[in-house]
Amino acid sequence: MTRRPRNARISTRTLRAVLRLNAANSLVCGLALAVFASTLADRLGTGYPGWVRLVGLGLLPFAAFVWWVAAGPPERLRHEVPLIVAGDIAWVVASVVGLALGWFDGIGVAIVIAMAVVVDTFATFQWLGVRGLGDEAATNEGATPAALLR
Repeated sequence: MTRRPRNARISTRTLRAVLRLNAANSLVCGLALAVFASTLADRLGTGYPGWVRLVGLGLLPFAAFVWWVAAGPPERLRHEVPLIVAGDIAWVVASVVGLALGWFDGIGVAIVIAMAVVVDTFATFQWLGVRGLGDEAATNEGATPAALLR
């Protein structure tokens, strides 16, 4: 297995794509949890459709915020992506706590683990992207317009 170097970074273009995927995932999951709360509460094994609906409704403004950040200028990315990463990490921690407390049964355990892995992947790539923002600006600062087009 190849490990990424400690100073790994991703491009701004890739960061924006990851943010859009995060927003789309949050929107789809939020709508599903809000609309099908009773069915999903049964599938997840929670027995609390009200809480499932509340989580779904909470994902909707998060999705809109992430999309707004993805569409913004680099300054917005630099300032807001760490907040998104913190929210994603909070989701993963809440998932682990919920699993440890036995809030989910059967297939719900697998679904929560899978979603935690997806969200953790978003957080990782977003962090790598925000770390690379300063490098791209520094690299492009002294470049000629012709060099930037290459």
